[in-house]
This record gives sequence, C-alpha cells and structure tokens, in this order.
Amino acid sequence: MFSSYACQSGNWSTGDCTTTPGATFSHPITANIYTVDNSTGTPRPGALLATVTRPFDIAYRPSADSVNCTGTDAGKWFDPVLNVCHNAVQQLLTFNFPGGTRLPSQVIWTVAFNTTHYGYSPIGEGAACFGSAGGCPYDSLNVTAKTFSGAPYAGTDVDLNGAFLNSSWAAAYCDGGAGGVGSLRLDTAPSDCWADYKPLGEVRYR
Repeated sequence: MFSSYACQSGNWSTGDCTTTPGATFSHPITANIYTVDNSTGTPRPGALLATVTRPFDIAYRPSADSVNCTGTDAGKWFDPVLNVCHNAVQQLLTFNFPGGTRLPSQVIWTVAFNTTHYGYSPIGEGAACFGSAGGCPYDSLNVTAKTFSGAPYAGTDVDLNGAFLNSSWAAAYCDGGAGGVGSLRLDTAPSDCWADYKPLGEVRYR
C-alpha cells in the first residue's frame, strides 16, 4: 500500500493542491525479498531471493476541497464514501515475482524507488518536473505505514517495534541514526517507534 501526496499544481502542505480528476503519473518501483541472516545476533538482510521492478501508474491526490475541508482540515481533499478529509490518497500496488519462486518461513520484504535526491540512484534536479508547478510527483510518494488494531494479519511480525529501513536521513530512524545510515538495516527500539506504523504489505502464493 502506497500513499500519494502528489498534486499537479500546488502542494498538499500549502493547501493549494489542484489535480485533474483521474490524473496519474508513471514511476518504477522495486520490490525485494531477502532471507533473514541471524549470524550476528541481530536480524539483517541475507541473500536476495526475489526481485522485480516495474512501472506503476500512480494517482495524484484530489484537489483541495474548500467547502468540505476547513479549519484544521483546510487544504485536504474530501472522501465522500468515508466522509473524511485526507492529505493523501492510498493505492494498492501488486508485484508479481517470477514463477517458481519459493520462500522460507521467515523473510524480509522491502520496496524502493528513486526520487529527486534519494534512492539507490537519485534522479536529480535535471528532470523537467522539478521546475513544474507541482514539482516531481515521485517526491510526494510514500509507503503507507499504519497499524490497524484487530486486523486479520496472516503470519507473524517478529518485531512489533521494528522495521527494516535504508535512509540517508538520520532522523528517519528510531535510534536517530545511531546504528548507521545509508544501508538496509533493522531499525528498532524499546519504545513504540514503529508499533503504530507498520508498513502495509502482503506476500501471497498464487
């Protein structure tokens, strides 16, 4: 599950988001599945078991609704089904791994994509969208992270307070980057840092 805050013009944070209904942008995203290496006592990614990269059509979030979303909700778009105002729009993306892929009982799964300044191969400021009214939409794309109480999860999350993260921004980590930045590693802490924000994903055999 991904969250798109992207606007064709304006920005979700400035309250002036404008989007043509149904508009999308295309962006490649990679999904990886690794074995779990426990040789050091701390789980870390081991062998890469499966990987797939494909372009997706990602929705821009709807325009700001100045009628239904006011006050603390100003600048958000209105969801008439849930009768709620949102900053972003959620979208479920499906990756199909090669046939015959077999997985052990424990795995580490990740998703990754490049943005203007971040990712394994940052796109840079030379892209045409960087100077556009809405900026580059992939800079406003996020992995949805939310823990739903009582949800019918399958399988077991072996660390309710942790997640695997690769970021060059120290503040993105629960430990403030003390365990290192710029590499895929377990980010966990005694506090409930990730407990309420589990990345939403599912691995399913077909």
